[in-house]
Amino acid sequence: MPGRLAIYDDRYFKENAKKFIKVDLVKNLNPRYNIAPTMPIPALLNSGEYLYTHFGYLPSWAKSKKSMNINARSESIFEKITFRDSFKFRRCLIPINGFFEWEIEDKTKKPYFVKDIKNDYFALAGIWDEYCDDELKMNIITTALITCNANEKLDLYEVTSAVNKVSFNSPLCIKKKINLEIGQQSLFEIE
Repeated sequence: MPGRLAIYDDRYFKENAKKFIKVDLVKNLNPRYNIAPTMPIPALLNSGEYLYTHFGYLPSWAKSKKSMNINARSESIFEKITFRDSFKFRRCLIPINGFFEWEIEDKTKKPYFVKDIKNDYFALAGIWDEYCDDELKMNIITTALITCNANEKLDLYEVTSAVNKVSFNSPLCIKKKINLEIGQQSLFEIE
């Protein structure tokens, strides 16, 4: 299930969703290559607003941020009281260019970037709610991704381990890692 996202180009999404976007509050996208939970992500709400939201769902009735969810499983979303009202009334599309998954091997985390094989973006299904943030002293729109099992329409490749640091936000996050075999030399700098 995606825990880190990348959204660096939303032009094709906006073109494909133009009849649903009533108000574009994102305007010129701030490209992000390593979005972790609690960071802003763009979402098209079912009300027609395309705006930045808080990546991490908090229902309006939540007492604290400790109950935050970034994913809601499609198989059980309608059964869980946390998601039920939002699933019925507050749905959204979350455009991303890809997401990160990690393989753990001998206590080492190996990051992979996952993207659509044919298209430049995904439009992920999501849910949203409005949460009163006591620290910010304002209401914020919070979102969660609706997840399902992976399919064969995805491309996956290894990327630099620097993506493990949330502060690393660069196009290098999604660059395919080249693994050289022992004895092989390169004239190019490898990161």
